[in-house]
Amino acid sequence: MVRRLEQNMGADALRSATGRDHEGWRTLLTEAGAMGWSHAATARWLVTEHDVPGWWAQGITVDFEQACKGRLPGMQSDGTFATSATRTIPGARLDALTAVREAITSLYGAASSSNLAASMPVVRWKLPDGGRLAAAAGPEKPTGTPITLTREKLASHDDVESTKAHLIELLESAKA
Repeated sequence: MVRRLEQNMGADALRSATGRDHEGWRTLLTEAGAMGWSHAATARWLVTEHDVPGWWAQGITVDFEQACKGRLPGMQSDGTFATSATRTIPGARLDALTAVREAITSLYGAASSSNLAASMPVVRWKLPDGGRLAAAAGPEKPTGTPITLTREKLASHDDVESTKAHLIELLESAKA
């Protein structure tokens, strides 16, 4: 199940990094008028007015939108949905990414772009339904390389769980 951000971003860590917990930020944002602001405007305000680091500003903004503005878990600021899954694939970084790429290409065809020289190598596909799929390789570990698949532009929240399960299947098939 896709969880609300608050369940993934602990109150103690948030307070330690930013000086406030979830409720503190929600109250401040509500009083500042953020109910009428865009996602970008809210995050920017947190950075410029309260010196919140960018990553935390994004998290606070999503938490506020979920708690106060009705944003569903997995919902992007454009109203579509996204989900992701990560599994460690045996092998060196580019070898693991290649294994995942082959599994995805067999289903969806050739990738639309790739950047294998990036600090986090990535391969992307444009899907027939207008969606996007990306495979990104994290830093190598002794057991292999974590590969994250992210599916974007899902039309409905109802698609999130089944799509996440499909991403996990793709990653598991790449292990074989």
